[in-house]
Amino acid sequence: MKKLLVIFVIIISGILNCQAQPNPGFENWSTVYNYQSPDGWANLNFLSILPPPNPLSAFKATGIDKHSGNYALKIKTIFVSNNPAPDKIDDTVGLVFTGKIGISPPSYKYGFPFTDRPEKLEFWSKYTPVGSDTGGVRIVLLKYTSNGRDTVALGELFINSTVDYTLFQCNLTYYSNESPDTAAIIFGSSKRKAYARVGSTLYVDDLAFVGVVGIGDRDPYAEKVKSFPNPATDVVNILAQIDEANSVKVSDVLGKPIGEYKIQNFTTKINTSTFTKGIYLYEIRDKKDRILTKGKFNIIK
Repeated sequence: MKKLLVIFVIIISGILNCQAQPNPGFENWSTVYNYQSPDGWANLNFLSILPPPNPLSAFKATGIDKHSGNYALKIKTIFVSNNPAPDKIDDTVGLVFTGKIGISPPSYKYGFPFTDRPEKLEFWSKYTPVGSDTGGVRIVLLKYTSNGRDTVALGELFINSTVDYTLFQCNLTYYSNESPDTAAIIFGSSKRKAYARVGSTLYVDDLAFVGVVGIGDRDPYAEKVKSFPNPATDVVNILAQIDEANSVKVSDVLGKPIGEYKIQNFTTKINTSTFTKGIYLYEIRDKKDRILTKGKFNIIK
């Protein structure tokens, strides 16, 4: 068998005017190559057809392992042998997300068309970790413009050991008054790389976006915080005219921590010369590490 070199190219889907969540109850499955995959959701089972073959990591759950209907989604953390894309995939990983993975040509289509502004995502889940592992979900609402990608809202939730199906609610934090055109939902059976363990197993079923966040529903501190220049290249200044403001925590749009910066005289200066281009998110926190407000800035090179 000819060896396949898979290089992931991230292509975010931006089709408009289609509000249906893809397969929210995981009732619909299709055979892809030699495995089954939930319709509308991409996963790492394609690694099973590459040399050397890797174990499957996404499964159709039935019986006591479903919450309702006929099926649920089961995600299991695996170790990836001869990782074809170590810069994109952790060696110890369990991952399912809305979108598609293409092998020929290599492509990674991330997200689905979505234009609402929901308050949160509800879903039912149970989790059996190995060691101190933690599962979870991340939600990203995006808006595409002529200038690139704008992050409208983010949500993240960690899941610890739960023997029985439990209702979880992942709240969304809005960074923009815009309506999105794309949403991405990412579930992982190992959310923290340092604690990822082979065999950790996450079950998910019955997803639903609920609630509505209006255009005017913004936090009271939003107008007291500014980042400049924006977009920036080598330096970003963040002005937080909030008495309680103590520090700024910065992450990329996928939640990876970048750094924490002290606020002095309502201002902090962040050296961004080593940052790659893209959108970065920040949180203004008080001395007890509580989040006061959030924002974002864009780095161009």
